[in-house]
Amino acid sequence: MKKIIDRVKQIVFKPRETWETIATEEATISGLFKEYLLVLAGVPALAAFLGRWIIGIRIPFVGVYRFSFSSSLLSSILWYVLIVVGVWVGGKVISTLAPHFGSARDDVKGFKVAIYSYAPFLAAGVLYLIPSLSVLVTIAGLYGLYLLYVGLPIVMETPREKALAYTVVVVVLVILIYVIVGMITGTILRAFGPSLPRIG
Repeated sequence: MKKIIDRVKQIVFKPRETWETIATEEATISGLFKEYLLVLAGVPALAAFLGRWIIGIRIPFVGVYRFSFSSSLLSSILWYVLIVVGVWVGGKVISTLAPHFGSARDDVKGFKVAIYSYAPFLAAGVLYLIPSLSVLVTIAGLYGLYLLYVGLPIVMETPREKALAYTVVVVVLVILIYVIVGMITGTILRAFGPSLPRIG
């Protein structure tokens, strides 16, 4: 776990130097997932589960909505899966688009960029313990877009003049995929999820 925490700190506070280190590291897709993503993705999922169930979501002038245990657990499991799938798709998108932006296709490099760009969002996900602080997680996620922009030229060896366009196209495609998967997830929750959260 210490290795994961140290890498998150490095990529957040020293992005260029850390991307240069990442670019030269030997890695496999399965190794990146097992040693990093599957663990870190559990942070926002677990925090959101506890936050919605125990703390609840405060609605101005209405009160605090607390999800039932089963409802919060189901949504958090689905969200965990969505995060992992989203990162995997992001890695494939980065790799597949690489030749169109002056880079060589390389799935391992694509997954490196995708996984480490998500680091700020996943680490900040601990703030979901207090749902009212969730906006800070969104801000951390936006910083991940900057990491993506910085990382593409270094890891994928993308010409710097094409890095911005590459970043924009990747972000747009990943958002579209998330919307589709999110709709599917929402349908599952509505069909099989428990009753509405209680107020208290």
